[in-house]
Amino acid sequence: MRYLAWCLVPALLILAVNLAWLATSTVRIHNASGRALDGVGYTACSTDHVIGALGPGESAFRLLEACGDDTLDILIGESRFCRLYVEGELYHVDAKIIAPNRVECEYDDPFSGLLVLKALF
Repeated sequence: MRYLAWCLVPALLILAVNLAWLATSTVRIHNASGRALDGVGYTACSTDHVIGALGPGESAFRLLEACGDDTLDILIGESRFCRLYVEGELYHVDAKIIAPNRVECEYDDPFSGLLVLKALF
């Protein structure tokens, strides 16, 4: 019986984290440009959120506050990229900075990944 508990506890922890993934909007910004960038951030809920500097290969992962229908922008300095219209609270956006003047963004299906994997990698 004790072995069953040792198996169930980790499974329940993973399940709890993934339930948070389904209930919260997220953005992940990855710097694939090969050089450090200052002034990286995003706009959500009509508010600018500054992440700061991202080195080459670094990523930032953020949980977003719920605010209904909104526009999500990725910021590098004074420049805005992607301008994604998002509906509701269950959106997950991956932003990849290719160059200081080029950012690619895509939506993730909420069931396609694990929050733990997104946060760590």
